[in-house]
Amino acid sequence: MSLQQLKVFIHELEVGMFVSALDKPWAETPFPIQGFLIKNAADASRVKAYCDYIYIDIAKGISPLDLKSPAAGSRQFNNDLRNKAQDINPVVRGLMDHRQLAAPRSFVIKSDIYRKTVELSKEMPAARRVMNNLVGCLSVATRQITKGGQFNLHQLQQSVDDMVDSVVRCPDAFTWLLQLRAKDRHTHDHSIRSGLWATQFARHIGLELDQLKDLCLACLLKDIGKSEMDRTLLRKSDRNDVEEAEYRGFVSASLEKLKQSDFDNRRVMNIIKFHCERFDGRGFPKGCSGQRIPFLAAIVGIASEFDRLCNPREVAAVLTPSKATGRLYELRGRVFAEDLVVEFIQSVGLYPAGTVVELTTGDQGMVIEQNPKSRLSPRLAIFDSVEGKVNPENYIFVDLKNEDRARAQLQKFGTRRAYDVGKLAIVKDIDSEKLGVDEKMLNLLITKPFSLSANTGLLTQSQRQSEPRDGFFAALKHRLLG
Repeated sequence: MSLQQLKVFIHELEVGMFVSALDKPWAETPFPIQGFLIKNAADASRVKAYCDYIYIDIAKGISPLDLKSPAAGSRQFNNDLRNKAQDINPVVRGLMDHRQLAAPRSFVIKSDIYRKTVELSKEMPAARRVMNNLVGCLSVATRQITKGGQFNLHQLQQSVDDMVDSVVRCPDAFTWLLQLRAKDRHTHDHSIRSGLWATQFARHIGLELDQLKDLCLACLLKDIGKSEMDRTLLRKSDRNDVEEAEYRGFVSASLEKLKQSDFDNRRVMNIIKFHCERFDGRGFPKGCSGQRIPFLAAIVGIASEFDRLCNPREVAAVLTPSKATGRLYELRGRVFAEDLVVEFIQSVGLYPAGTVVELTTGDQGMVIEQNPKSRLSPRLAIFDSVEGKVNPENYIFVDLKNEDRARAQLQKFGTRRAYDVGKLAIVKDIDSEKLGVDEKMLNLLITKPFSLSANTGLLTQSQRQSEPRDGFFAALKHRLLG
């Protein structure tokens, strides 16, 4: 079934929909086999007399999504955008305007396909094992493919399946682990991070599980052709025409190496072939544009660009997640399809897990876990700070989705402006090193997993005294081990 088509039960049929398939053979009905547009109520009544459900082509007619209120997650996201647009980030205001004015999407969002089934605290150990195994399998496969031989596809595919399963169960776990590896600019990490963003997006819009797995596998294998390229060429940002042509050859080189290894997943090969094509036709290797770019390849293209913005080869060019999404938003309608960009940003959120942020109150903290239906209001660890540096002895957990309770917690914690701001919200994300949260501290933070239950809040004095005095992260470890 094409991504342009949507199953609609007969009671949902509306004027303006284009019927492209029926629940029975066309020959058993008086309708034209090439499909037809519902022009009036009489047309709808005739269809209802013959069918229980039909399929509509949303490229040729309207979609139920155009007529009904958004799904719960999208509705909450829209409300967040509207309420916080003045406080946060230009991209937020742009997304709000887009959702009011944009044309219908070119793809169908099924937001209720996947549900979070495992809490972050319980998923972290499994995600860590999967990550370690995936990195090992990818390293071995890369060496084998580079040498022109066969590789253990079954083993790599199993690692991909495990990663996708983890992301489906609890998307934040892998995001956390990749935050810890952010200092490593190795191609493997870029491939895994791209795979995570692509999988999260596909999960968000409800693609089929085998599509999630093919997207992830394509991300892992798409840069195989770079393995024998000069590293200076890969790192160079101002390549001349000759160097750029040489660099762009990595797509064909990746495909050739996979063919030599008897890799025969056509969908994955197709994703790799087109993932560097761009909406305006300025991509490579074919210069395809618009809808000529396969849908899954377009997803990988956006995921790869997002990771490149957040984790460039040059450390000085690193962008915080919200700035990266802002840059991505500027590319909509030109480099990438507009509807894909907007929904991709919603899927990853402006502030992924592990992002250090500042609130409208001036407090600083770290995003611990996303609220899937309210991504601008995540769960945070708020730090007490001294002269701009984290004081690891004092901390609270707050959930911005419950604003009244969060204000009360902040005031009790000593925040003077808890009730002085019009909206309790994230103002910006900040460099973790400037706050004194370095990579070592991030590692310590999730040495042992923890969860934010509904009762998690301000630690009482007795609770603090019962914990070891080795600081914030050691206290977390003690609580979990205890």
